[in-house]
Amino acid sequence: MKYIVAILILIAVTMACTTQSRKENQGVPSKTDSLVNNAASVASPEYLAGAKLITKYDCLTCHSIEKKVIGPSYLDIAKKYHYNEGNVDNLAHGIIYGSKGIWGEVAMTPHPAIDLNEAKEMVRYILTLDSLKR
Repeated sequence: MKYIVAILILIAVTMACTTQSRKENQGVPSKTDSLVNNAASVASPEYLAGAKLITKYDCLTCHSIEKKVIGPSYLDIAKKYHYNEGNVDNLAHGIIYGSKGIWGEVAMTPHPAIDLNEAKEMVRYILTLDSLKR
């Protein structure tokens, strides 16, 4: 009986903490919200699908819009590569198969589950961020 009461108390405390945490975070945009919400102000509407795909996959683990995390920021990528289909193809290939040495010693993790069209959509979005350079 003691164990049942202890477990019930533990569940109640956990639920109370979770509810409080949700209340504290209301109105505070997450990384995902920020990327998608920011996208509308810096990218052409036809490229917003790419921003949503970035949030769907694990891209925000290593990248952000303006700051280097593990990999380069999306803004730095947009500064380095002009928007053209050759760069879109090459960068999409790097997303799917990975790369090393372009931005330093840390390798870009391969993402074979991302299909080529999705990877190209993400790259097209990233390369439209060059409007932030100004």
